[in-house]
Amino acid sequence: MASVTTRRRPTWDQIPPEVRAAVEQRLGARVTGWTSHDGGHSPGLASTLRTDDGTVFVKAVPVSHGYSARANRQEAARMSALPTGVPAPRAHWLQEIDADGGWVAVAFEAIDGRAPTTPLAGDDLDALARLAREIGSYQIASGELPELADQLPFTETSGLAADRPAGLATYDPWFVQNVERVADLEEQAPEAVRGNAVVHGDLRGDNAVLVGDGGSVRALAVDWAQAGRGCAFHDLCGLLPSVHAGGGPPPEDVLARHPLPPGTDDDAVDAWLAALTGYFVSQSLEPAPPGVPHLRGNQRANAEVCIAWLRRRLRS
Repeated sequence: MASVTTRRRPTWDQIPPEVRAAVEQRLGARVTGWTSHDGGHSPGLASTLRTDDGTVFVKAVPVSHGYSARANRQEAARMSALPTGVPAPRAHWLQEIDADGGWVAVAFEAIDGRAPTTPLAGDDLDALARLAREIGSYQIASGELPELADQLPFTETSGLAADRPAGLATYDPWFVQNVERVADLEEQAPEAVRGNAVVHGDLRGDNAVLVGDGGSVRALAVDWAQAGRGCAFHDLCGLLPSVHAGGGPPPEDVLARHPLPPGTDDDAVDAWLAALTGYFVSQSLEPAPPGVPHLRGNQRANAEVCIAWLRRRLRS
């Protein structure tokens, strides 16, 4: 099973000259070269820029792209709230650019690393699993980041049970037959995800940078727009569907090597997984959003992994 994540982003020379000039003015340096990072699901520039004064990672997107522009603003704000030591690049600045109808640019520390292998396996997968555990080991006070329980979708499965959209029948018959049961589990998800841990909220292979090789490889998380405060198991569990959807091992195999944090409640994981499953199924049945044509296929692949995982966990 493989999910489609490859995309081609605009490169530095393809964005409007006025936008490039505004970024260079903010950098205080001339851009002399760039490397585009084409993974992920959002449109817009995502490049390591080489300048007369060193390197910097910059993301920029037109305001007209709506969600992606808001995500840039949100990421800059939430990264500023992360505790010291969280494995992430440093955020430098956010800039609203008036040129060409409006753009939103954010700059971060450039990490001299590499993307994880695809499919995720071996040392690279181990590094990602350790990263997920490490993020969840940091504690944060209430109010410093949004509560996970307040920002995750917890009604998607109940919506599927009530509306029975035509596309639902294309999924595993077990899920179709048990969607009300899964919706009942989903109702417990808001309480299940409460906690004091830092949560990345969207940890996948394309949201990580690896430094080093072999057993000493270390991972840093990027793309913190969904960061929040909640349960310590979220990022490790959230990583697993994308691993298997991309051709890596199934969730149970990863958890056998990298167990969930001590004290994790199995019922809480089931409730969280019920909500995640409903989200992926529901979203996969929606029309593709502008500029991200591959997103629904990716959500479909993740939904199928979640359904199979949930079915095994519920032993039915």
